[in-house]
Amino acid sequence: MRQFILFFGIVLTGLTSYAQTECSQFHRKGCSDNDGVFMKYDSQSKSAIMAKGQTSEFHVVAYGGQDYRVSVCNSEILGGEVKYKIYEKQRVLIKPEEETNDESSNESTEDYSSDSYEDYSDSYSDDSYEDAPAGNTGPKFKLVKELLYDNSQDSYSPFIEFTAEGSMSLIVEISVPGEESKMKLKVRETGCVGVLIEHIKSQNTGF
Repeated sequence: MRQFILFFGIVLTGLTSYAQTECSQFHRKGCSDNDGVFMKYDSQSKSAIMAKGQTSEFHVVAYGGQDYRVSVCNSEILGGEVKYKIYEKQRVLIKPEEETNDESSNESTEDYSSDSYEDYSDSYSDDSYEDAPAGNTGPKFKLVKELLYDNSQDSYSPFIEFTAEGSMSLIVEISVPGEESKMKLKVRETGCVGVLIEHIKSQNTGF
């Protein structure tokens, strides 16, 4: 029995590594079918392995004066209508009465998801949102996210185009439909999910 478990673990590790390699460039292959304006590839684009019923998120920085297109695609095994939302991460001033309430609460304003889309820790920094140093009576801030777009309210559109008028710290949240398996020995239905990010310098429009 011990040998079986060891062998199963080796095989499973091998399959996972192979799947990760296969998915690494999925966004380049599966998300580039838009017929819109040509835009440059953005290195923040990523792909990852996801399972049915899983929700994951990652951070993207959009810079002012750029037009962006965010496209989401997935393997057929995950089905259609993958849901995604785009939030803006903002720093909000904490009022004195809110600070008192926060001290008595165990909830965190930064805990957005139990999963994280791999390798995005370098795309965004929280340094600018830290509280004032100890002993400093200056203002304190908390991190919140504001919903900007939900593709389920837009006929599950696989892409969205927008203009960043100023630098924006965005959170892209991906949700794969279906129920996550609760059985420990049942192989989860997994597939590739890609997020292709493209950009181009904004063009002046109108008079």
